[in-house]
Amino acid sequence: MIVFKRYPHVKDLLGHYAVDLNNADVIKILHEGVNNESDAEHLSRFIWKMADKMAEDSNEDKLILGGSDNFEMLPDVEYELTLYLSDRGYIETWNRISDEENP
Repeated sequence: MIVFKRYPHVKDLLGHYAVDLNNADVIKILHEGVNNESDAEHLSRFIWKMADKMAEDSNEDKLILGGSDNFEMLPDVEYELTLYLSDRGYIETWNRISDEENP
């Protein structure tokens, strides 16, 4: 199970959007952790899809986890994912995917 120590609300946010975007692989990763390069890449790409969906939800004034604009959580997501994937040995995957998704 992935545990985010500094910003535990990150797991709630990722869990919400994994369900909302019907992403069973990310739901599994959140429960079992990142175990290989494929998991790291899948989670990294998901973060960018989640950010897009967050923007869409914000534009539609959808209430997500008690707020209609959760963009202030994105730096927390970046912090936790960077730390987690670095600790697991997949920081290069996170950096590569981030560069590809946000040129």
